[in-house]
Parts: sequence; structure tokens; C-alpha cells
Amino acid sequence: MPPMPWDVATTMTRTAPLLLGLLCLAACKGPDPNPLAWSATYARPYEALTSCIAQRTPVEYQVVPAIDQRQNLGGVLLTSKSNGQKVGEFDVYRVDDNNSRVVFRSTIRTMGGSSYLEDQARQVANSCGM
Repeated sequence: MPPMPWDVATTMTRTAPLLLGLLCLAACKGPDPNPLAWSATYARPYEALTSCIAQRTPVEYQVVPAIDQRQNLGGVLLTSKSNGQKVGEFDVYRVDDNNSRVVFRSTIRTMGGSSYLEDQARQVANSCGM
């Protein structure tokens, strides 16, 4: 026997709060505190690329470079010299002996388009990847 219209309405009325609760729970997790800004692959070993990025980062940022040879990973943390707050980070992954993937994450939020920091970071990585 097919369901009556009031049966469907009753079922929807009972499941709507559950669905809203699940959506609310998912939303409470919040956005990624350090979202991906951009990534690119360069024809340069990850150690050399990490060192170059650390050296060429603009002077308004304090730089903390790190290389983990066991995990084939490099990183450069950027903090503001004016207030000591983290503003971004480069993660440099070994793809193979001669290629690396750079992932840049920015803590500075933008609405559409990129920020000045993201543009600077891309210019630094591009200049090091040449």
C-alpha cells in the first residue's frame, strides 16, 4: 500500500530536526585555520628550494626554516616582525630527486583574489624554482 501524504509529512517533520542538527554540527567544526592558498611544482630539490625560499622571503617577515630529511620535507614559517603573529607557511615536499612541490598557506583571509602576502610568496617560490 503506498504511503499516505500525511505519513510522508510526519516522517519529514521528524527527520528535519535531525538533519539540521547534523548540519549545525558540521558547521561548528569551523573553517580550516590555515587554508591552502596555492601550490606549485618546481624542478629543484626540496632542500635547496627550502633554503632559497627562506633566504629570499621579504624582510618584513621573520623566517623559521626547517628540513626533515627522514620525511623528505622542508618548511618555512613566516611571522610578522611587528607583532610576532604567524602570517603564513611554505611546505616543500620532495617529489623526486630533482622536483619539489611547494604548498603555501596564509593566515590572512581574503575575499576573492589573493592577498599581497600570497603574491609575494608566489614570487619568492617562482624565483627560487628557476
